[in-house]
Amino acid sequence: MGVSGAEEFWKWSLTHYARKDVETLLMQLQDDFGFNVNIALWCCWCAVHYQTTPELALRNAIDQTGKWNTNVTGPLREVRRFLKAHRATKITAGEKLREQVKQAELDAEKEEQSRLERLAATALAPLGGGMEKRLEEQRNRARRNLAAYTALIGAAKRNRFTVSLLEELIESIFPMPPQKPANLE
Repeated sequence: MGVSGAEEFWKWSLTHYARKDVETLLMQLQDDFGFNVNIALWCCWCAVHYQTTPELALRNAIDQTGKWNTNVTGPLREVRRFLKAHRATKITAGEKLREQVKQAELDAEKEEQSRLERLAATALAPLGGGMEKRLEEQRNRARRNLAAYTALIGAAKRNRFTVSLLEELIESIFPMPPQKPANLE
């Protein structure tokens, strides 16, 4: 798998999160439909390296990240958002504190991803035979993983949820190469 230790998923996430529309889609899924961004990214990362993630592994991922997110990452995110929203008021604690909170939030996200990467290594079946290189298969595994995660958290039952959000995310993370025009000789 390339990067040693529990850093591969983190590095993959940083690269793919920076792609066009990925951050916006993930924030919408998080804020409007209760997605955990790290689990959504994990579903896609697993699609590159592992066979389709079974429901039990997804439930385990939800359980492992739930308490951490509720008690650590989530509160840090709320503090950061509060400080950002109140930059121009007398309530603000200053840009330095906001940056420190932002860094703490990133550290908490990295820890959460490390836990998810360890879970994948112990609970999922790795791909073999070059399967990880087939883009359409990666997209299909990501689609199945995200659909199962969506069902487990009940996101599809929420008002305004649409599968097209997941399809847009998959397209942004796993873009298809442009088609070469047929030679018209």
